This record gives sequence, structure tokens and C-alpha cells, in this order.
Amino acid sequence: MSTTSYLVRSPREAHTVVNDLYQQEIKPHTKKGAAGLLTWQTVNTHKRHQMRKAFHGPILRDISEQVWLPDPTTGKLIRYSKAAWKELLRDWFIPAEPQEYVTKAGEIKVRMVKRSTEDMSDDQFQEFLLQAQAFAVVDLNVEFSEQEPEDHEGAHQ
Repeated sequence: MSTTSYLVRSPREAHTVVNDLYQQEIKPHTKKGAAGLLTWQTVNTHKRHQMRKAFHGPILRDISEQVWLPDPTTGKLIRYSKAAWKELLRDWFIPAEPQEYVTKAGEIKVRMVKRSTEDMSDDQFQEFLLQAQAFAVVDLNVEFSEQEPEDHEGAHQ
């Protein structure tokens, strides 16, 4: 399976890419009876950066600072790190995807593979953020701060 990605910013670029893709990839494979999957995904670099900055900043910070859960071993209340919450939220709200692989014996098997948030489209990541925040508010009683995420590139004046 091959995956090819193109970033297009204008109708002309889109037309050129689709034409080239048809001639070089789609036409030869479909002539042989192969099927393929084309997807379109909008990309907004600024929006993506802002969502990730919010998730890795105030969202995970507020959850990790406000939520105390019983330690499974000792029963004492403890706080979990931002990294632990990120992993837990990903496990709960981003389903693993099936991935086929071939064993040494030539058998085709399927395993479930965790998806990275980096592989999600902007819309998928936005939905994930909404689910994570709703869970935190409703089930964990988190009150999200209105503070801006830390900006390591320079202070705002």
C-alpha cells in the first residue's frame, strides 16, 4: 500500500495534482483491476497549531492540576501527569485502527494500532478536544481556566 500526500493551495494546483495522480497512479492500477481510496482533508496550519497549543497547555494542565484519583495500589489520592492524561484521553476517545500485516508464515493477520493525534485531521482533532473537555467537565468536575497557553516563542506585550 502506498500513500501519497499533496498540499494544494489553489484550484490550479489541485487540478494539476489530480491530473498527475490520475495519469501516474490511478489509471495504471485501475486498468489492472485494483481499487484505491482518495481522501480530501482541509488543512489550516494556524488552527491546528492553536488547538494543539490549547490541548498541551491549559487543557491538560487544568486536568492534571485539578483531578485527584485513588492510586490502584495504595488507595491514596494522587494526581497524574499531563503525559498520563494525554495517553488516557487518547485511549478513551481515539479508537485504535485495524492494521493488516503478513506473518513469516505468509498469513495475513490484523492487529489494532493506536492512532496518534498528529495523524488526525483538524476536524477529528477538534472533535477529540471537545470529547476530552466534556468528559473533564462532566465526569471529573474540572473548571477550565481562561488563561492563554504558554507561548515559548516570545512574550505578548
